[in-house]
Amino acid sequence: MKFDFDKGWSEALAMIRSNFGLLATIAGVLIFLPSAFAAILFPDASLQIAGGNSAQPDMDQLQAAMQTLIAEYWWLFLVVFLLTSIAQLAMFAFMRRRASPTVGEALGTAAGLLPSFVGAYILQILALMGPYVLLVALPAFAGLAPIAVVGALVMIPLVIYLMIKFSLTTAVIGLEGERNPVAALRRSWKLTKGNSFRLLGFYLLLAVAAFILFLIAGWVVGLVFSFGGPETVSFGTALFAGVVDALSSVFMVSIFAAIHAQLSRLSVADDSLEA
Repeated sequence: MKFDFDKGWSEALAMIRSNFGLLATIAGVLIFLPSAFAAILFPDASLQIAGGNSAQPDMDQLQAAMQTLIAEYWWLFLVVFLLTSIAQLAMFAFMRRRASPTVGEALGTAAGLLPSFVGAYILQILALMGPYVLLVALPAFAGLAPIAVVGALVMIPLVIYLMIKFSLTTAVIGLEGERNPVAALRRSWKLTKGNSFRLLGFYLLLAVAAFILFLIAGWVVGLVFSFGGPETVSFGTALFAGVVDALSSVFMVSIFAAIHAQLSRLSVADDSLEA
């Protein structure tokens, strides 16, 4: 049985409508505020690091600026990452139809699941780095440039495939309460079995739609704040970035929860047929 695009989208919208108030509260506090603060801080810091008034910084300057930015503000990146992770896990907790937790209970559940999420996240990074190391880095290091080029062409679809197979890992942790990172990855792999290409198409449609909406909204926001000075533009851009991060998290959590629900039903049905 195959994943249904329309049903996945309609179920995601239903989840958003029924939980929007609580989801927006969590996203506003744990995602919007940190993201907006980071967006306000980073542009000034990056400009300062890149050399102040240099109108056309070269690639070396930009690379040095990024490295220095990460070195000086790694703690802020880490805080934003952890808060965003807790927010997403808490939002998944609200999607548990049987539990119906309060905000405090959902945040407590999310905090308890955070180590499992971080462990699974690290394992995913290692798994995604594996094809690059084996197919590109090692041949390039050995001086086999043609093999490295071919390896890069093979690596891209392989990495995309792995990303799809692991795409429900956070949903498994948040919705099922799975605390074993390896078991969560295996569960995501099992749920997506036989639907990888359909999920790829679904994700691509969502990405294109989100990109178009982002461009339109960004143009409108930029036009509105352009009537002010540079500080107004910077502040407006930061607010816009925070809103985008918060709303996108609400939508993505709901979408992954809907996909998880549908594929879980299909998995049970397939197991019943095999039995």
